[in-house]
Amino acid sequence: MFIDKIKNYKIIQLGNKGFTLIEMLVTLGIVTLLSTMILAYSRKSESVSNLVREGNRIVFEIQEAKNSAMLTLQKDNLGEKKICGWGIHFDQDLKNSFIVFQDFCIADTGDLEGSGDYDGEEEMVETIELLKNVEIFETNVSSIVFVPPEPKIIFKPELFSSEEASIKIGLKEHQNQYFEIKVSPVGQIYKRLITNQ
Repeated sequence: MFIDKIKNYKIIQLGNKGFTLIEMLVTLGIVTLLSTMILAYSRKSESVSNLVREGNRIVFEIQEAKNSAMLTLQKDNLGEKKICGWGIHFDQDLKNSFIVFQDFCIADTGDLEGSGDYDGEEEMVETIELLKNVEIFETNVSSIVFVPPEPKIIFKPELFSSEEASIKIGLKEHQNQYFEIKVSPVGQIYKRLITNQ
């Protein structure tokens, strides 16, 4: 009799072990839903992080051009041409890159003056590609040039005396949040986040 109770007890215990199929499917569904939400949030977070990084990078490159212009008159790497300025060029057709360039002095004039604009690949120092999903979607200048030694600032096309250069960068899919980078006529460079509702 005692042995019969033990056998029945073991049978009952074995029957209650584990999860039912419904419990497994519900658990799997919840885990899948949470994983999908985390993955979507992670991709959005990566895009926003790229936008912040590229905004900082453009500000840094403009500041670097300004600092290079403070070194007064220089020669290029080959020592052949005199550099009369440093600048950043934004091509209206290429929204995912910009160019850092040296403005060479015009050889025909006796003055040490450059054109104040990007004149082609000969002046290019570096083309900087923006990270994935980030683009320059609006700018009121094609070039910003810093001329030594002050440095004097030249905007192309020319702006009114108190007008600032404006470069707007944002995510390709979401234009409701973007950075506006401004360069004042006296050389102040700043960036602000703009969110449209």
